[in-house]
Amino acid sequence: MKMQKIAIINLKGGVGKSVTACNLACILGQMHERHVLAMDLDKQANTSKFFKTFNPGISTVAEVMMESITLSDIIQKTDFEYVDVAPSSMSMIKANREVMLDVTRPQHNRLRKALNGIADKYDYCILDCPPDIDMATINALVAADWVIVPVDCDEWAFDGLFEIMEQVDAVRENYNPGIKVMGILATKYTRGTYSEKVLVQLDQLDKMHYPVFRAEDGSVLRIDYSVKVKEAKTEHLPIYCYRVPASTEYRQLADIVEKTVEGEKR
Repeated sequence: MKMQKIAIINLKGGVGKSVTACNLACILGQMHERHVLAMDLDKQANTSKFFKTFNPGISTVAEVMMESITLSDIIQKTDFEYVDVAPSSMSMIKANREVMLDVTRPQHNRLRKALNGIADKYDYCILDCPPDIDMATINALVAADWVIVPVDCDEWAFDGLFEIMEQVDAVRENYNPGIKVMGILATKYTRGTYSEKVLVQLDQLDKMHYPVFRAEDGSVLRIDYSVKVKEAKTEHLPIYCYRVPASTEYRQLADIVEKTVEGEKR
């Protein structure tokens, strides 16, 4: 199938973007046998660290954005069959600044051009975006077919959500008419007033034509918080290695992704 590019984005930090990117990549690769490229666009490089590909001394996506190296030159294998990584590092700070200042060449479509060069090698590219609308995020949206927005179930869950939707609309209008929001994903759910309130609000948003991921029973799909999620990240293991609700929930997310992509092809 044509490589499907999925940008995972939220303007807030700590909402589970990297955890979602890593687990989705692993499940699609290990359980669905899809060839997946996880592209790390965040200077914190959490996805690179999870897959044990972080090394501040090597070339990364930063150099690809500055067009000084090709994407194929930086891709690394991981411990997981079918899953490769395009790593990141703090050099993304320099890349964002240089791309923004370089008015001699197009600034917005550098990742799209880079991904075109390896499109026949992967079924999916999961783009883990930084918590900011910088040049990396704009490039990710211009390249992406789909957007997933993780929203953590706390008091300030929706901060920045509508700004993200406005940015997606602007990119669709000006650069990438095919981009779609696949869904908003409730993360870090715990039993309590704020989490339940977020689920109710997400249910209302879905009825207002903001797509929200749904579980098999029709309820809002949520990713339950567990200390095992943090433990899995520390151990560089996907959450499906643990018997916790989040394991089933992330597998449901991957199933929805596959069904959505297959439905779009028909």
